[in-house]
Amino acid sequence: MLPTRGHFIGIDRNNRLFTFVFALFPGLLASGTSVTLVCAFLWAIVSLAAKRFRFEMSRTDKIVAWCLTFYVLVTILSVAVHPDASKGIPFIFKMIPFLAIWAVLPRLRASLPGRLVPFLITGAGIGMIGSLIFSIVQIAFLSPRAEGGAGNAAVFGLFTVLFGSISLLNAHSDSRTERFIAIAGFACGLVCAFLSGTRSAWLVMPVNFAVLYWYLRGQTLPTITNVMKVVGAVIIVAIIAIAAMKVTERYHALESDIVQLDRQPDSINSLNARLMLWSAAKRAFLASPLIGYGPQNRMSRVNEILNLPPDKKMSFTHVHNGFLNAAVDGGILGVLAVLGLLAAPIIAACKKEPGPGRDLAIAISLLLVSSYVITGMLGIMFGHDATDAVFIYLTMMICWISGTSPYLSIPQLAAHAEADELTLSEFDQKLAMAKID
Repeated sequence: MLPTRGHFIGIDRNNRLFTFVFALFPGLLASGTSVTLVCAFLWAIVSLAAKRFRFEMSRTDKIVAWCLTFYVLVTILSVAVHPDASKGIPFIFKMIPFLAIWAVLPRLRASLPGRLVPFLITGAGIGMIGSLIFSIVQIAFLSPRAEGGAGNAAVFGLFTVLFGSISLLNAHSDSRTERFIAIAGFACGLVCAFLSGTRSAWLVMPVNFAVLYWYLRGQTLPTITNVMKVVGAVIIVAIIAIAAMKVTERYHALESDIVQLDRQPDSINSLNARLMLWSAAKRAFLASPLIGYGPQNRMSRVNEILNLPPDKKMSFTHVHNGFLNAAVDGGILGVLAVLGLLAAPIIAACKKEPGPGRDLAIAISLLLVSSYVITGMLGIMFGHDATDAVFIYLTMMICWISGTSPYLSIPQLAAHAEADELTLSEFDQKLAMAKID
């Protein structure tokens, strides 16, 4: 779309490519999200040092960036003030991507308004279609629960319900191909979430449906033909059939856990393990509510409270609740840090000027936060490289979206290519003149 050479043209093109590739990764190669984000962060620092673009952040951008940075500072503090600080070094290294917003967001701002979102939404849809193919192969030959490229069924369930929902934001596109990808990506995301067997991801669906309805009802949707009605009916029936199969399977698993909990209270199954972890985490927090124990001592303290025999000690890396996890790690400060993280995308969206971009930003922020909060109440929220990277990048994208920027499809972007090239070339000329001066 921008075939000629130029300084800002190159930055804009790379931003588009980066956004598209990042949106593909969550279901297909989850660790690729963290690697991509860290590489973008390092290159953005180099570019800033070389003055390839200006450091520009609005007041809202800085508020959001400090929300993320506060989480980093609290984590470092909780590691430093508790015993075995050397064991907490890996947790500090995990904080590096949260600082990416200070360099990557100014780089995104070197792109023209509205030019990145179509690649995010379309990439999400294509990624979900690929994830379904991956999941079917896994279910057929490898595992009873789909994990996609996440390596973890719970993380995969989170990503598929989130990016499947983001895909449907293109349902009002003027491009027939984009509308197909939007609907197919949404359907594939739902199917993948069911195939993952992640019950917490299923709880996200009604909330995300409400967000999508709020956003799409204000858009001009294409006329639904008879063919589309038939195809839609087939898709709905297929989703219901797969959902019924997996819901029944997971319901019986939960029922079995409840019966076992009643008859054999000392046995440890999925349900009992969670109840024990939550109880121990609560007791740990109440014993040290101000500063917690540090992430490096999290599970040792939980196991100490549980006082289980050596052969029954919990081998989990977290307590399967994002807020309790933060409470054990950093006490009240840890909980405030997580609440600040979750508030960041909402703040970024709501502070924008009214317009189509603001509505889109609010929709993405609500999809993001609801997905993380609901799944995080029963599993992992932050602390996993992929979940951290996805949250950080989507938050940056929400910051980047202009409130008054109109929605553009990829064909519309192609139509603007010559004008975009001219505008970016003018930026190049101004940068060259500034260097001469």
